[in-house]
Amino acid sequence: MRSIIGFWGVFVFLVITSILAKSAVLISEAIHVFLDALIVSLSFYFLKLVNKVNSYYTYGLHRLEVISSLLNVSIIILGSIIGVIISVIYLMMGIKDNPFYVLFASLISALILSFSHEHEEKENRVKESINVHIISDVLSYVLGALAGFLIILTGYYELDPIFSFIILGVMIIYNFRYFSTYLDIIMEKSPIDTKRIEDDLKSVFPKVHHIHVWTICDHYKVATLHIEEDPNVTLKELDYKREVAEKILSEKYGINHVTVQFEAKRTD
Repeated sequence: MRSIIGFWGVFVFLVITSILAKSAVLISEAIHVFLDALIVSLSFYFLKLVNKVNSYYTYGLHRLEVISSLLNVSIIILGSIIGVIISVIYLMMGIKDNPFYVLFASLISALILSFSHEHEEKENRVKESINVHIISDVLSYVLGALAGFLIILTGYYELDPIFSFIILGVMIIYNFRYFSTYLDIIMEKSPIDTKRIEDDLKSVFPKVHHIHVWTICDHYKVATLHIEEDPNVTLKELDYKREVAEKILSEKYGINHVTVQFEAKRTD
């Protein structure tokens, strides 16, 4: 909750100072922190829902994490493009900012978010991602403060939109790399080469086949596999082999949930 208050507080502060300073850098920072505030708020809400299991959502609602992340990355990229357009307008119109506002607003924003850092034990990736957002924002504020400082020293006001381009460019590059990852999860692409899994399992099940692996969310992987066995093998023996297979899949590949379908060896 502290991080949510911090993000929204910085957003309001930067909106006010960006208007007073007429600064493309502060506008870029305001766009960035608004999107982060939205992401963090949604993340806390989805965190309350993901573990709710019922007769329809038998794996829970973990896919909400992926859907929200994909949506968030798309929004950040779109917001960054809008910020670039604003920066181009500032550069073409030769609008001069107030570098003192830029310097102090960026430093104060960095200070506020630094105190919003989640220091408690991380029990889920949502809280870890929140801290990543805080760190990336603080770094962008440091760049903003540097822009204000250099403008004070040089009187070169074009540095404001130029640094805005840099901040927005970093945002786009940093977030775009996650876009394909989340899209792969939605498309149920296997996160692991199933041929490798088959080779590892053949030491336990020589007739393993039809291996399917997919990702529910980034910390929940599921696998199903078919195994052909001698019909005379006892259930106790099969259960032991199943436990060995689950251990291999869990320890080596991080697969959380495994379903095994046994089939009698054909004699015809």
